[in-house]
Amino acid sequence: MSISRRTLARAGMLAIGALTFAGCGGDSATAPLPITTDQLQSMGSSVATELEGAISQLTAQDVMNSNGGAPSFSRVPHATVQMFRGLSMDRYALSRSATDISQCGVASQTPPVDTDGDQVPDNFSVTFALPACHFADATSNYDVTGVLRISDPQPGTAGLALSYGLENFKVAFSGANGSGYISRDGSGSVSVSTGGLSQTVNWTDLAVLTGVTSASDVLHWTATFAAVQGQSLVAGRALPDGVYQPNGSVTLSEGRRSASFTVTTIDPLQYSASCAAGATQGTSMTPFTAGRVRVSVTNQQNSGSVDVTYASCNTATVTLSTQ
Repeated sequence: MSISRRTLARAGMLAIGALTFAGCGGDSATAPLPITTDQLQSMGSSVATELEGAISQLTAQDVMNSNGGAPSFSRVPHATVQMFRGLSMDRYALSRSATDISQCGVASQTPPVDTDGDQVPDNFSVTFALPACHFADATSNYDVTGVLRISDPQPGTAGLALSYGLENFKVAFSGANGSGYISRDGSGSVSVSTGGLSQTVNWTDLAVLTGVTSASDVLHWTATFAAVQGQSLVAGRALPDGVYQPNGSVTLSEGRRSASFTVTTIDPLQYSASCAAGATQGTSMTPFTAGRVRVSVTNQQNSGSVDVTYASCNTATVTLSTQ
């Protein structure tokens, strides 16, 4: 299984994005988790990363190439755990190559069984286990464990529908500067209608790091994708140009405190097949040429929104919303 370095680098963001909020609240164990303006913008950036990862999980090939949204080495600190507090995610560099991880996973079948020939495996899994998935560099050790599953809900009928999931996919690390792990569990599915594709995703992320309060999040995601006029969806082929509309919610928790966010499409995201190819090759930043999604938080202490806006295949901009 070949894993794209770019999509791998974008995986598992919310578990670590959660840690930008760690240690920032009050003393009460049952109080709402307070969210400052800076933290709201940080969550907007994390949601942007999830958006870019979620659209790469609409086809079976992309699910396998992205490890189905699993956490990656790019979320592990290369210096100290203190880096996690309040820093933007683009400060982290990949510490291991995508090739390393693709070689350590063990496929349930080679090649995957595909009864109807639509390139969606009937029932396929990749297991990551020790000692094969133990890595080390000059400063740290890394262990990757867990299972990626993907299956065809209609294995006798060619189509685009698929189901996928992660079972306790974990990246653990240890070194002189700290130790801990990040993990993701959950499932996703894609169904087909006359209007295009419908996607549902449910993820649970957990981050446990030395010296930092553990944090977790639960993400519920629904989205639709429709090809633009004159183009069509074809099983086994990359997505054509189209319109992507995601909506959902994120619950962020630190201990017994939590904050809830809503994610709402304001202007549908315009997906470009050429920009997506460029993003894989490193010539584009994202697959979107336009669109805007709003991330809002409301609790007993504060409320606010940020807009995540895309333009010209560039990185999303996150700005406070005036609504």
